[in-house]
Amino acid sequence: MFARRRSYSGLVALVVAGLVVVSCANDGVPESWDDQADDSGRGLAVRQFEDACIEANDDLPSARSRSLCACVVDRVQNAVTYEKFRELDGFITKHRDELTASMLSENYGWFTSTVEACGT
Repeated sequence: MFARRRSYSGLVALVVAGLVVVSCANDGVPESWDDQADDSGRGLAVRQFEDACIEANDDLPSARSRSLCACVVDRVQNAVTYEKFRELDGFITKHRDELTASMLSENYGWFTSTVEACGT
């Protein structure tokens, strides 16, 4: 029960923080998961999502936050194309003021399922 409550309560913050930062990339908007990769091979979108996710989940111990965020981005990459991820970003931008976890679940169930799976 706790994991589910944490998943839904932190979901909107995690998504909005992660995707808003991805869309405001300093070096330009990434065109793929691997675009603008660093020495570790992680692309700009992945790095920015993880950084924003960790910041949005600062109420968790830092090791747990890093683990959760890495899990979410890994599972999202395996579940959908980068274009679908960007579609989610557009949805969040468009509905920012009224965005709820249930709206995300209805429209982007793959994302909410990912967050729930990683939160347990």
